[in-house]
Amino acid sequence: MPPTAPSNGRSILMWLRPLALTLAAAVVGVLAVPPFGLTPLALLGPVLLLAGLRGQRPAWAALLGLVYGLVLYGVALSWLVEIFGPLAVALHVIVALFTAVFGLGVAWVERRAWSPGVRAVALAVLWTGVEHFRGEWFVLRFPWITPGTALPPGALTPLVGTYGVTFALLLAAALLTRPAASRAAGHRMAGGAVLAVVIAAVYTPRATRPIVDPIRVAAVQGEVLPFDAYMQLSEGITGRVDAIVWPEYALDFDLRLDGQRLEQTRRLLARTGAQVFVVGSRTDHADGTWSNTALTVGRAGLLGVHHKNRPVHFFNDGEPGTEAPAITTPLGPIATPICFDNDYAPVPREAVARGAELLLVPSMDAEHWTARQHHQHAELFRHRAAENGRWVVVSATSGVTQIVDPDGVRRAALPLFEPAVLVGEVERESGLTIYTRWGWLLGPVTTGLAGVLLLWLLVAEVRRAR
Repeated sequence: MPPTAPSNGRSILMWLRPLALTLAAAVVGVLAVPPFGLTPLALLGPVLLLAGLRGQRPAWAALLGLVYGLVLYGVALSWLVEIFGPLAVALHVIVALFTAVFGLGVAWVERRAWSPGVRAVALAVLWTGVEHFRGEWFVLRFPWITPGTALPPGALTPLVGTYGVTFALLLAAALLTRPAASRAAGHRMAGGAVLAVVIAAVYTPRATRPIVDPIRVAAVQGEVLPFDAYMQLSEGITGRVDAIVWPEYALDFDLRLDGQRLEQTRRLLARTGAQVFVVGSRTDHADGTWSNTALTVGRAGLLGVHHKNRPVHFFNDGEPGTEAPAITTPLGPIATPICFDNDYAPVPREAVARGAELLLVPSMDAEHWTARQHHQHAELFRHRAAENGRWVVVSATSGVTQIVDPDGVRRAALPLFEPAVLVGEVERESGLTIYTRWGWLLGPVTTGLAGVLLLWLLVAEVRRAR
């Protein structure tokens, strides 16, 4: 319930104000992500949300958090209806329950006699931990539409990743939303300083990274075409290239078992001068199951295999793989995480930690999933590139086929829904970012701390109610 029953004008205002702030936070969250892409609004969303939740009773705060999630995810992810039909409503509610838990946690934290600094850290841990659990550990993992991914990759990304950026944003918002009081002035200044650091990290112009030892890559885009159609697009490549990438599900058979077509790909490599061919294929197992597979083929034969680690929920997308290998090729060690693998932070990070110096990614986004879905998905590859300091080449069925540099800058891309070939230069990178080494731990640590904090607060609330 609201803080007071709406029996007069003032109490109605007290009821409407937090609801209006919550709705405003959800609206700016929608506008911050594609197709609108007004990314600076991502800085404002957490401030509005915490301002709306501040001082509310637990049940009302949880309801506000639910409303926030339903509006944000229901609008930003409205394209889920194109994939799952009416089931999408249930998915929107499930995702919104996590923001409801956060709202409840905010109300519980507000009841504690903690300093503004301790309160701010607790709220940042709570949001980041819940978000990381939702995105990486929950059975229906879904890391889309977060404060950290709404902002473009920046200088903080290779240090603490998207979850670290989320943590910084929530810390700033929590420090800025203390009631106006002189004793909190210093903390509001600290909040402004944290926010200024995030803004500088994201929006300070950076020099274009030079390419010293170029590798020329051709990424083919086509909406689940026959083998001969993909081959025809590839035959149209002009000039010498070092690698060719076809999309996920380009082949509905195991290329290794089709000698004639395997020989055609080898001739394609010889004609174009390419040393590496990466293609979305499949692996049929002896027990009757199968895996969605990226095959890496060289002129002499098979170089490596990657089984998709994160099959898409509710789809017949194969049995999940358990490793993200670095594959030895004539171009150096590469990784080929498939499509949804790159929505999650751990899969490309593990491949890079194992030595991968370049990511060549087969991907699939169906045309009927709408352009909104394509553009939102494309942003996640930029964050994975910046977290791990690697060039990423994405060959998508209907887009976005793109080349992303190690700073997360999209260097080139094809228009959506048009069969074509994107040719561009990339480079091997061997150094490991702080994120790849240790910074990735921030997500799991905040999830553990958030779980302990919520349990402790729950016990305190039960004791308080007795």
